[in-house]
Amino acid sequence: MNVNPFSKKSAAAPKSSKGASPLNEIGDVSAVTEMFKRLRQQNAQYDQAIAALVAANRVKNGWDKPAEPEMSLTIQREVLVGLGDTEALAKFDQEHQQALAQEQEARAKAAQHVLEAPARVKALEQYINELAAQMVAGLDESLIDDEIRRIFRPSAQRMLEAAKTFVQAWCEMQSVESVLLRRVGLFHYGVTGDHRTRYEHDLIGRRRDGELLPTLIEGLAFEDLRDLNDQFTHHDSEFATALDNALRSVGFDAWGLKVYHPKGKNDERRIYAPDPNPPKKHLDSYSEMAAVVRVDVA
Repeated sequence: MNVNPFSKKSAAAPKSSKGASPLNEIGDVSAVTEMFKRLRQQNAQYDQAIAALVAANRVKNGWDKPAEPEMSLTIQREVLVGLGDTEALAKFDQEHQQALAQEQEARAKAAQHVLEAPARVKALEQYINELAAQMVAGLDESLIDDEIRRIFRPSAQRMLEAAKTFVQAWCEMQSVESVLLRRVGLFHYGVTGDHRTRYEHDLIGRRRDGELLPTLIEGLAFEDLRDLNDQFTHHDSEFATALDNALRSVGFDAWGLKVYHPKGKNDERRIYAPDPNPPKKHLDSYSEMAAVVRVDVA
């Protein structure tokens, strides 16, 4: 009588009913995949806006100053204006009209870049906060939860059916062991009345923590039981990869995506936009932290 259906032969490739595989049970997840697609786009927009905010803050704080515009033509013209030489001024304007206009335009842009920095920071922070609000409003995690539960349940049901078979076989095996050992349970005594060690019939060993089965079961190879225990405590990497690829291929993939939540109405804190390359702080040679300590050695 085969009291353990989980021998090497039967455990190597458990058979499911036709089509009963999580790979065939993903179904229509378009509502969730569209949500992830939109969130991925919003993440890209958020990262771009944060980078722009960092740059604007650097200008606002005076860390990044625009390149000094060329002013040689402007200076030359101002000198001519100061001299009152209208003929020379007219000739200068005629010869350098286009270059002078470009120089003045560059100066205006540089000045405007600095002047607009505070307003630009404010506008970017408002945009980022509104974008975060859109992320939260467009996310329905209860729908995501419903979908992963729907995909998971068939596997759980198959596990339960297999577990019922296992428990039945396990109880049968233990019952056989119990009855057999009771029937052959001889008591040994010496003629002087002392107890003697009796023969131990080991049919089923003890299970260690984390094991599905003890590694001692009469009639079963230690290696087969050890391998089964090892499978029990590990994922099926080949199947997991196949399922992962199937989910990703239909866009059911939120790995690495972030959901940013907006500030409250009365929250005065700034948008978190850490500068990856902040200016180095130099210690003042006369500051308290940079004080020189004199030690006299006798």
